[in-house]
Formats: sequence, structure tokens, C-alpha cells
Amino acid sequence: MKKITSALMVLLLSGCAATGGQQEEGLSGMTAPGAGMIKPTNAAEARMLVAQSQTAGNIDAMVYAYRQALAFREFNQADLYLNIARLEQQRRNNGVAEQAYRQAMALDGKRQDLKEALALLLVDMKRHQEAETLLQEVVAADLARLKAANAGAASCTTDSQSPWRSYNALGLLADIMEQGEQARQYFQCALQVQPGLAMLHTNLGFSYYLEGEYPQAERALIRAVNQDPEFQRAWNNLGLLYYRWGRKSEALAALRKNMSQAEALNDLGYIAMMEGAYEEAAGLFQRAIDASPRHYPKAVENLRQTKTMSAVGKR
Repeated sequence: MKKITSALMVLLLSGCAATGGQQEEGLSGMTAPGAGMIKPTNAAEARMLVAQSQTAGNIDAMVYAYRQALAFREFNQADLYLNIARLEQQRRNNGVAEQAYRQAMALDGKRQDLKEALALLLVDMKRHQEAETLLQEVVAADLARLKAANAGAASCTTDSQSPWRSYNALGLLADIMEQGEQARQYFQCALQVQPGLAMLHTNLGFSYYLEGEYPQAERALIRAVNQDPEFQRAWNNLGLLYYRWGRKSEALAALRKNMSQAEALNDLGYIAMMEGAYEEAAGLFQRAIDASPRHYPKAVENLRQTKTMSAVGKR
């Protein structure tokens, strides 16, 4: 089980924020024609520049417009930095995004949404201890708002305004640290706030899977696909669960819900390869190649890798 946990944990994290990338400075990558030439002289002009950039939907232009607006006190500075941070995170400039989040927090330290947003970015950047500290502060502030004892995840108190993203992220971190019971308690807290969110049911199901509690995992994942039949990660995790459970025809059927037969066979082969079932994996990759209407380089490469790993294992 543990040899595939690390590789699959990235699937769990995809319910949080965008993935990390190379840090870029300031306004690098500006592509909006003439955007750098526009210098608003007052708040009204800055507001118009922001509106135009939002209408165009150009991220570089929006970042530029928000930065120009920082010069005018008529704008909420913390909100501007928050918008900049989210856009920089979207284009994978995580270092710049972190700076913007921290500038927003420096301007308004009481806003828990700013702290939560930074924490989720830090999870993405694999700075787990820093992220957990901030997330626990967000949860503690919410419990104080609700006048509830800070009793942790085991007896969480929530309402519709509670920070479900923070509870979800704490669950992800707990699973990474192999604290499965605590992880599931956090996911249940998040589900109290967002009971219809397929991503949360999927994360709960995967947490049960990691502990080998397959019936509970199946129930949670079935709830996820019932909530959102198009949520591919839930079907993928259900396929993984069924394979590990020995229900291999059902595993293939689950994977087929959101991909072609060839892709499903390839993915099932990859699961088998990660489990060390090299002969079975090779057979699945070959079936994927045969099922594909045209050349399937990914399956071909996986077949080659499986044969290599099998040969090494026999030495």
C-alpha cells in the first residue's frame, strides 16, 4: 500500500489550489497590447482600467491594473493584493503570490480568508508545517466566532460560514502524515459545511482506502460520483480501490466512466505496475495498445518500463 501512496497523494491534493511553478518577478509575461503604457492618474481611471482588464479576461492585464490601483487610497488595498495573489497563483508564480498574500495580511491581519488563502498556497508549495499552523489558526478563529470550545476535529462545531477549505486541507495534511483517523475527522467537518461537494467525499474515500477500510472507502466514493458523475478523480480512485480489492472488472468499468477503453486499460496497467504485478501490467498495456485506434505512445512506454522493471526484479 505505502509504495503507491506517495504517487497517488497528488490526486488528493488536486482538490485544493493550483500547483506550483517557477517564480517570476513582478509583471513578467505581460502580453496585453499597450497595457504597460496606461498610467491612471486618479481612482476613476484606475477603476476603469481594472474593469477593462476584467472584461478582456487577460490575466497579465488584470495584474497590471490591480497594481496600478494600489496607488489610490479609494481602493481596499488588502483586496487588491488578494486579487493579485490569486492571479499570480493561477499563472503559477507562487513566490510572487506568497508575497502578495502576506502584504494583504499585513494590511488586515483580522481577515481569516487571507490567512486561509496563504495556507492553501503553502500546502501546494509543500511547506506543510507552515500551512498547518495557519490552518489551525483559521479553524480556532472560527470556533471562537461560534463560541465553541477548541476541541479539535473530533467534535468540530461548524455553520454555513465555517472554513471548509481549511478543514479539507488539514485532512490532506493529516493523511500525508499517516494520521488517518484525524484526517477523516477533518473531512467530516468539511462535509458538515459542504455536504454536496464531490471532492470532499472523494478525499474522505481515499483516506479510508489508505487505511485499507475498503467498504467505507467505497461508500464515500459512490457518494462522490452520485454527487458529480463527471468528477474524474472520484472514478479514478474508485477504480484504484476496486483493483486493490480484487474486483478488477469493476475497476476497469469505473475507469471507463470518464475515459476511453484504451486509456482505462493503460491506467489500470499503471496501477498494476505500481503494485509490482508486472506480468499483469504488461498484459493490460498490450491490451491498451491493441484497443487504441492509433499509436498510443504512453502505453508503449509503460509497457517498455514494465518489462524493464520485471527484468530487474528477477535478477
